[in-house]
Order: sequence, then C-alpha cells, then structure tokens
Amino acid sequence: MRKKAELITKISLLKQKIDQCLDERNEEEFYRLTFELKICQRYLDPFMNSPEIRYKSRFEQTHDKFFQN
Repeated sequence: MRKKAELITKISLLKQKIDQCLDERNEEEFYRLTFELKICQRYLDPFMNSPEIRYKSRFEQTHDKFFQN
C-alpha cells in the first residue's frame, strides 16, 4: 500500500513538472519526464489491477446504480 501511495505521489509531481516544461517549452526535459512518467505508470498498473481494486470498483458502480434509482 505504501509503494502505491509513493507511486501516485511521484506521478502527480511528474505531471506538474511536465506542465511546467510545456509552459517553458523545454523539449529535452519534457521527453525525459514523460519517459519517467510512463515507467511509473507501468509500475502502478499491477497495483490498480489487483483483485481488491477490481472488486471495490465494481462495488462502487453497483452501489451508485442502486442509489440513483
């Protein structure tokens, strides 16, 4: 769980830095950071595809449908 939180935090910071690079038109840094972002997202995928996450997601969808009617 801690590793997942660290990855999510790092992804958020990388996205902020990428936005800053776009504002400053810094192509070299942009490409480096987007590559690092892709790697972090790839490491995060197994955490997001775990059975607990899938169950929780399905539960929330069902829960929302139930209370909307």
